[in-house]
Amino acid sequence: MRTHRALVAALAALACASTATSTATGNANGTANGTADALIQPGDLLRDAAWLADPARTGRGVGTPGNAAAAAFIAGRMRELGLAPGGSEGYLQPFEAPVGAKLAGENALRVGGRALALGQDFQPFTFSADGAAEGELVWAGYGITAPEVGYDDYAGLEVKGKVVLVAAHFPDERDPASPFRDPQRYHLGEWRTKAMNARDHGAAAILAVRDDWNHPGPDALEPWRGQVSSRAGILAARVTLSALRAAGVDAAALAAPTQLDRRPRSRPLGIAARLAAGVAQEEARTENVVGLLRGADSAAGCVVLGAHFDHLGYGGETSLAPGVHAVHPGADDNASGVAALLGVARALAGGPPPRRTVAFAAFSGEELGLLGSSFFVKHPPAGCAPEAEQLMVNLDMVGRPQEGKVYVQGADTARGGQERAARLAAAAPPIPLRLAFGGSGYGPSDHTSFFAAGVPVLFLFTGAHADYHRPSDTADKLDAAGLAAVARLAARAVRDAADAPARFEVVRTAPPPGALAGGPGERARGYGAYLGTIPDFEARKEPGVAVSAVKPGSPAEQAGVRRGDVLLQIGATRLMGLEDLAAALRSHRAGDVVEVVWVQGGATRRAQVTLGERR
Repeated sequence: MRTHRALVAALAALACASTATSTATGNANGTANGTADALIQPGDLLRDAAWLADPARTGRGVGTPGNAAAAAFIAGRMRELGLAPGGSEGYLQPFEAPVGAKLAGENALRVGGRALALGQDFQPFTFSADGAAEGELVWAGYGITAPEVGYDDYAGLEVKGKVVLVAAHFPDERDPASPFRDPQRYHLGEWRTKAMNARDHGAAAILAVRDDWNHPGPDALEPWRGQVSSRAGILAARVTLSALRAAGVDAAALAAPTQLDRRPRSRPLGIAARLAAGVAQEEARTENVVGLLRGADSAAGCVVLGAHFDHLGYGGETSLAPGVHAVHPGADDNASGVAALLGVARALAGGPPPRRTVAFAAFSGEELGLLGSSFFVKHPPAGCAPEAEQLMVNLDMVGRPQEGKVYVQGADTARGGQERAARLAAAAPPIPLRLAFGGSGYGPSDHTSFFAAGVPVLFLFTGAHADYHRPSDTADKLDAAGLAAVARLAARAVRDAADAPARFEVVRTAPPPGALAGGPGERARGYGAYLGTIPDFEARKEPGVAVSAVKPGSPAEQAGVRRGDVLLQIGATRLMGLEDLAAALRSHRAGDVVEVVWVQGGATRRAQVTLGERR
């Protein structure tokens, strides 16, 4: 058996050689890691995070002085560390972001010859279109079309060019057996969904009333909040029951028969109505902050380390403390990530130049839909276009490790990425956190913008907690030592990618349906049907949803949808913006066959698509 003995000897020799090489490399890495780690100090990170989360920053909402002050602070830190400016205005990379809506121009409602008072009797929705419409008022029940449960308020009803009146929520909500209690149908009770349905049936305007018969209470309008919302493509306003009664329309009486047997009783009312809505979408300047650590090889490309610095300001519709108008400090989300980013910059700037340039990017507009990272991808610094990017590392909510764990998502977007991350964490001195791998390159944070453009990513995240998107997310709750450990892991990943002799191989495997909603430790969950497109989150003025990526093997890819296309319609729903896309998918189930309409290369394309399952 000489062949067998020779093979054993050869393997033994190879093992010895590998051990010797590993030991030597380990010692070198240990020294380098120790030096870099020493420059990342918990006290420094906590100081920066506390400054950003101080109530004086008023929650760093986009378009506010607190957001601008945070950008200036981060730019100052980058300057102190010797990073080169990477923006179009020094360290700043400005862009316009939608921040709200205001009432402007004519806002008026007349029903049956009676003028109603703005703010007291009626109020436009922030998603209303601009303009005026006049026509017969038509009772359209709850404004629901749900053929799968045999219910359609628009069946046999002609509403083209008319003003529809609809009630909130669902018919006979108190019945435990109601099909509308299924979470898959909750969206049918949302005002925007009702407005889209009215629009798609040809109505010119929609008036919405509270269902006092299901939810007794004061018939009062909420104060105008001017929250960010894309237009629904129809004039839309909320009107009080009392104002309608004064105009001769009793919505409670109209709804009563349907309450008894859950059968629609929609009908024309023979009354004229005119609605004028003047809703101006407001934009404000904000900016990414970009600093560059120049690499030794200008032709080798770059590595991006990113973290968003914006937060919710005083709350708003994405706050999990509804109705509370108070500073949301955003200490973990995401002052922690920015503090870690600055700590990594300090560590790498204190060592020898990396082979590749490292771009340190603090993004704004993440809370509004990944706006800053999307803008960066489309307007990168010289030498850092997506095709030149070796890796993007994203830090978002990294200040409160739970059970000694850090989530490492997207590692498998580069060949061998999971093994590489584990090796970096285990190298001396070892990172005192357990790595929890999972998730695809898509998720509810800025790395999605990069992976959609073909860049491998790592998303570091220490998990959701009870203070997420609440005024209680304060700096005193940050774990400074845990935050420093995550920053040290990020520094190793960035340095390793910057110095690697070869380009990482991107792995574009098909992620599980619903991957955009996150992975282990996720902050949001998707549900409903699955198409497989990743939208472009940059604000868009024209109708439709631009596609930034298509997931391999998805229904969209099989239909021929490609990156750069614009989705116009799914089933009966025309897509005016991102909210319409979400509502269209929620209104269908896996296995439904729908017509998808999109624009590709200037030509309109159509296909029958079988939707997949979102898990």
